[in-house]
Amino acid sequence: MSRLMKKLLWTAILPLIVMALLTFGLTSLLIGRFAETESYDQLAREADIVYEALVDGRGIPGQLDVLVFQDGEAVNLERGGRMRRQMTPILDPDALSERDEVSVNGGRLLTFLREEGDVQIVTYAPVPLSNPQFRQIYVILGSGFLLALLVAVGVTYWMGRRLTSPLIELKRATAAIMSGRHDITLPPVTDDEIGDLTEAVRQMNTSLEEKERMQNTFISGITHDVRTPLAIVRNEAEMLELGVVKQEDVAATGRSLTEEVDRIDRLVSQMLEYSKLSAGNVTLSLESVRLDALIKETVSRMEEWFRHKEVTVTLELVEDAVVQADRLAMERVLSNFLQNAYHASPLGGVITIRLSERRLEIEDEGPGIAETMRANIWDMYVKGDRSNGHGLGLAINKLLLEAQGLVYGVESREGEGALFWIEWD
Repeated sequence: MSRLMKKLLWTAILPLIVMALLTFGLTSLLIGRFAETESYDQLAREADIVYEALVDGRGIPGQLDVLVFQDGEAVNLERGGRMRRQMTPILDPDALSERDEVSVNGGRLLTFLREEGDVQIVTYAPVPLSNPQFRQIYVILGSGFLLALLVAVGVTYWMGRRLTSPLIELKRATAAIMSGRHDITLPPVTDDEIGDLTEAVRQMNTSLEEKERMQNTFISGITHDVRTPLAIVRNEAEMLELGVVKQEDVAATGRSLTEEVDRIDRLVSQMLEYSKLSAGNVTLSLESVRLDALIKETVSRMEEWFRHKEVTVTLELVEDAVVQADRLAMERVLSNFLQNAYHASPLGGVITIRLSERRLEIEDEGPGIAETMRANIWDMYVKGDRSNGHGLGLAINKLLLEAQGLVYGVESREGEGALFWIEWD
């Protein structure tokens, strides 16, 4: 039996036991009080019968339990009927009240005293608890409560199994996830909190599995992006060392070495930047930034870069569009979006930048983004087949935009280009 099942049983059964004991005790008390009141009333009626018999000079019915005293002395009276008491208790009428309870020969009796002049009439009967009929009632009540308790235990155990079984399965599933396994079996999703927990575990498992896949892809991609330029640097350095590079090619070889080292430096810088942003170690200063001016400056700085593929940048800007943002962060966001658009654009393609008072759009004429990639396009090291970047630009943009409280997104149809947008209040 699981620990949760034990707790559930104790939680459900302990109140039932307390309730059963209280109910049984209260019921017994009420029955006892009622029976005692009825017994005293019956004894009073019997005393009236005995008094009337004495007044009329008739015999006392033999089935009555009664003692008659005159001036404190017991009087033997004629008894009628066929029933006679075999044992007559010894009672002192002077020590009795009208309604009393006394102990006689180890038993308890209820007594009723009626005084008429110098005559005392005492009727008596066993207390209700000692009556076999009342004992049967108590046994029936106790048996009923015990049976109800057993049924409650059985129902609680059955319901507890239904509640704890999916939790035990979820425990096994989470243990499997912690050990690195994702081929888990989950209980059926029900319309309650356990069903919500099951769905949350399923989503967590899917997310972790995707994160692990992305991590492996990232490590593989970073390793490739570092090893490739390192291999080129090593190869060209060995050629220079061996003197096989012609004098007129030395300058070109040096430029090639510089370019490859710059590639490694950009990759390391992006990784450091992403690490700082994800850890929240970058402080941004929000101010009023004129986006139209910032866009023009950024495009102007990248013009020579666009000429390599004869890419044209078309601007559709409103004047004096202002956003509360960090200027350097927005400049980095624009540069990353434009670099992605440039890499996606075909030779002689057009990049369109649209700016309204509350929205910025950057659209290219590239191959678009596959539907399977759109959900993860903002994750680290996710890049298209034609991308020459490291897959960190959009991941950095995501962190920068979220840190500034800006809304962002992408719209794309495969083969029809991609449109990245930013909105603000």
